[in-house]
Amino acid sequence: MRKPLITALVALVAFLAPLAPSASAGGVDAGRGNVQVFEPAAYDPSEPTPLVMLLHGYGSNGVQQESYMRFLNWIDTFGFLFVRPGGTMDGAGNRFWNGTNACCDFNNTNIDDSGYLRALIDAVKAQYNVDERRVWIVGHSNGGFMSYRMACDHPDTVAAIASLAGASWNNPAQCAPDSPVHVLQIHGTADNTIQYGGGNIFGNAYPSAQGSAEQWAAFDGCQIVADTSPTPINLDTSISGDETMIARYASDCRVGGSAELWTIQGGGHVPALGSDFARLVLEYFYAHPAPLGERHCATSPNSAGAGALLWGAGSETVADDDVTLVAEGLPAQVTGLFYLGQNVIQVPFGDGLRCIGGATARLNPPVASNAMGVSERAVSPLSAPAAPFASPGSSTSFQLWYRDTAAGGSGFNLSDAVRITWR
Repeated sequence: MRKPLITALVALVAFLAPLAPSASAGGVDAGRGNVQVFEPAAYDPSEPTPLVMLLHGYGSNGVQQESYMRFLNWIDTFGFLFVRPGGTMDGAGNRFWNGTNACCDFNNTNIDDSGYLRALIDAVKAQYNVDERRVWIVGHSNGGFMSYRMACDHPDTVAAIASLAGASWNNPAQCAPDSPVHVLQIHGTADNTIQYGGGNIFGNAYPSAQGSAEQWAAFDGCQIVADTSPTPINLDTSISGDETMIARYASDCRVGGSAELWTIQGGGHVPALGSDFARLVLEYFYAHPAPLGERHCATSPNSAGAGALLWGAGSETVADDDVTLVAEGLPAQVTGLFYLGQNVIQVPFGDGLRCIGGATARLNPPVASNAMGVSERAVSPLSAPAAPFASPGSSTSFQLWYRDTAAGGSGFNLSDAVRITWR
């Protein structure tokens, strides 16, 4: 049984013919040798630049995987840094990633690929000006499993993943992300290697494509009701028409999280990807950055049983003038007030901690949380009172003060804080 499955997993190798990339490349070493870092032609070390990491399938390698998906064709158009690392060789001579228990550490080496890939991202950040909000991972088959592993283990680093013919952990308890991640699952219904409806590899189960997407929708706090209204797209050139259906889980999600499923009707494990595949995935990535700012300062439990967490959404570019503050984990229907300041402090205040000081300003009027315990406030960096703080290179911290009479004590509490550095 093992040989036919492994043969199917490595079928991609014979399918691909390496192409020579044209983008300029440097290199970094995170402990397993040099990995090329490809730069867009207009790379500017003074400007934060998105990073895309491509993870190959079992038995393949980064060069072959890129020749199949062709992300480098779009590196100058979109302007991203690009890496395509290789996994470790197993006893059968096939490169693999230790993604989940299902795929694909078949020799039980327990190699820490999650730690290695995180170190590789950090190594790229040390040498290049990487946009912290736009670190994205895309993987095929075993690489798709590994992309889910990275989202589970490093949600503070990975903004979004795209998995083609991979799957998440079958047991959601194996994955405990403490912050949201955007997830795109792409899968063919005729995939006989990693089955669309779920299956197992040598007795280790993996979820269905829909199950992987809905598992992450749950992690991200979304409603588990898919929006199937988006227009179908064409991913597989061997199938006539727009064969790929889109199901989107993006309602009531936590800031920075959502899930999406692209179902290739009749698509196999190695779909005949058209030239638009990489473009469509990149468009998805660019539409799904991580939340704004750097959160700081502890938060105290409230009557809802948790601490209120503050996120920023929108753009940190002053001229874009579109920032939204979102507080989560509030009791339902409580009134609060966002305020801002320049200094970062941490002193007891009411039932929580005051996290900003110095020159502060209130963002009137007060706001009330909804039934889900979420409160939002649009902020314009170009208008008072934010304007004195919002200039390129400066930072502004925001926090929410709210009344919580059921919490005891003084009857009010505070969220944690988020610090936005303006561009």
